[in-house]
Amino acid sequence: MIALIPGLTATLAFLRPQPAAAASSQEKFSQLLDSASQSASSAEEPPPAPARYVVQPGDNLTAIAKKLGYSDPMVLARANKLKDPDCLQIGQVLTLPEPGQAPSRPESTALAQPAAKPAAVKTVTVKPTSLRTQAAVAASNPSRKGRLVVASWYGKQHHGKTMANGQPFNMYADTVAHKKIPLGTRLTVTNPKNGASVQVKVTDRGPYIPGRNLDLSYGVARKLGVVAAGVAKVWMEGGG
Repeated sequence: MIALIPGLTATLAFLRPQPAAAASSQEKFSQLLDSASQSASSAEEPPPAPARYVVQPGDNLTAIAKKLGYSDPMVLARANKLKDPDCLQIGQVLTLPEPGQAPSRPESTALAQPAAKPAAVKTVTVKPTSLRTQAAVAASNPSRKGRLVVASWYGKQHHGKTMANGQPFNMYADTVAHKKIPLGTRLTVTNPKNGASVQVKVTDRGPYIPGRNLDLSYGVARKLGVVAAGVAKVWMEGGG
């Protein structure tokens, strides 16, 4: 009886699902799944491992930094959390930061914290007349081997850089630079204007500006009270 209804057979044939169209939809869905799987696999690839260097016989941090193109050896020290940059072991593996890249939070060491405030230093004030008398007596006594010299000071711009003795400069240490006095020599430096005196050690070479004899660290200059002046005459004892 259904066959007697005009056009019904054609209508039912049109409503039946087409096999070719269904197969095409399944293929497109499979392609989308493959594409998503490949994207996920590529996103999970691990980042490349950082560059490394193995310490060789005779190496030191300054030589390694120069060999690898780092202008400041302390960048390597901070990147590897070295508490004593001078104590390297043969075969030790160092992680190399990207050139020009410094750690965001350096280790808390004396050299890595130039902003730390030194302990308060007591100074003794002596009358100028008495100081002039003392200087005259000292000058007339050759056994003291003291003399009046022109001193300047250097600080933050050189903090952490390698000195002539191979050690990093500490702007707060009791050290000085001299052109000729042997490295390691102990000196006594006195400010004739206020009587402040500091025992120092020669660790670096300089100054190289004509007319200056001694370069004080910032810490020594602060103890002597000559930071504001920049250049001052001081009494130096020791060093021959």
